Amino acid sequence: MERFQKFILLLLILTGLLTDLGFCYSIIEGPANATVLAGSEAHFNCTVSLGWVILIWLSNGIPVLTVISSQGPVVTSDRFTSQNYTSSNAFTSELIIHQTQMSDSGKIECSTQQPGGSSFAFLSVQENEYSEDSGSTRVIVLAVVLSVLGIILLIIIIVVVVRCSCLKKEESIYQMEIRKAAAEKKKDADLEDRQRHGSENQGYIPEELWNAAKIPRVTFLAPMSSKFTVSDAGLYTSSVPKVEPQKYVDYPINLKKIRNVTLV
Repeated sequence: MERFQKFILLLLILTGLLTDLGFCYSIIEGPANATVLAGSEAHFNCTVSLGWVILIWLSNGIPVLTVISSQGPVVTSDRFTSQNYTSSNAFTSELIIHQTQMSDSGKIECSTQQPGGSSFAFLSVQENEYSEDSGSTRVIVLAVVLSVLGIILLIIIIVVVVRCSCLKKEESIYQMEIRKAAAEKKKDADLEDRQRHGSENQGYIPEELWNAAKIPRVTFLAPMSSKFTVSDAGLYTSSVPKVEPQKYVDYPINLKKIRNVTLV
């Protein structure tokens, strides 16, 4: 009986010593399940009793953050940080997961590295539907803007082509009008010149030539010999004085010149 009492006393002493050394602490409240959108933050709290020495956070069985009572949190990744809160009888460690990813979904565990000294929760990371909608909206808006710009550019090209065609047509009509006006001007100038000077009658025959063709011409006979010969049977020869024949000049009668002018 005395031995049993001594054994109980020894256990009490060892328990007190272990408690004083920090080997007897427990998790008061473990983390809770959380559902977040991809890209946002996830928060988990783990509260342990005073006297704790080390606390480790694990994500799907992989240590991501370690908190040591003597020096604070040991960060191994920028995506996993912590905030610490201490009260009169407890210590709370808050795990913060930044820029959550789909691969972060799973088991989040808080462990004190003692038998039975762990607690866990589950993290569910969902696709950010708003982000997808925003991206889709931006794509749609961009497509609409590009379509409108394409239509405006097409309209501008059509207007330019039509305008150039009209300008070429107007230029051609203008040149035709200029040539027509020049031809009319030349025609008017020729008409005015004909009215001023008259036109030449190609069938005109000068009257002097026409009258000369009609005037009879005098034909002179050859001068006759003034010498007559009589036969030997009793005729005698007489001599008649020579008479010079009157000479006529063969030229057309000088008439008054008249020029016919035909006005058109």
